[in-house]
Amino acid sequence: MRTEERDLKIPPAFSGPAQLVLYTRYGDPRQAGWENKWITNWHVGKLHPWFPLPEIRIHKHFRPMLHDAFTRLGHLGLHDEIMTYFRGYQLFQLHESPVLSVHSWGAAIDLNAEINPIGSVGKWSEEFIDAMTANGIFCGQCWTGVKEPMHFGMVDGE
Repeated sequence: MRTEERDLKIPPAFSGPAQLVLYTRYGDPRQAGWENKWITNWHVGKLHPWFPLPEIRIHKHFRPMLHDAFTRLGHLGLHDEIMTYFRGYQLFQLHESPVLSVHSWGAAIDLNAEINPIGSVGKWSEEFIDAMTANGIFCGQCWTGVKEPMHFGMVDGE
């Protein structure tokens, strides 16, 4: 290991593997002007009227991934597995943690949170997970550590 690599100090806010990927690609979401550059209001209900909300706020690069996945879910008749939407872009997480959530970059959404709480096995069908994964979207139901089956993100959390 080179000296520069050994001496590199990652701020705690970016110390998770997913957060480090997002920080490296898109920078610090707490910086002035960051939100205007990367976050968009997606009128998801116009293209996917079955979605629980007409509009959500997410990362500009996540929107086309979700659109493609939602289109695939619609073609397969699996879109009805999505019943509720909990959150997308949220700069600061609801829990106390030194690590920013992937939601801080608008790079994740939480779906069916009531029936897919953190630590549960998850209730998504294998076909649903496959359709999301085929479009580059990772589900917390598939994580090797603590499961978070409500979570769908454009980077893998675990």
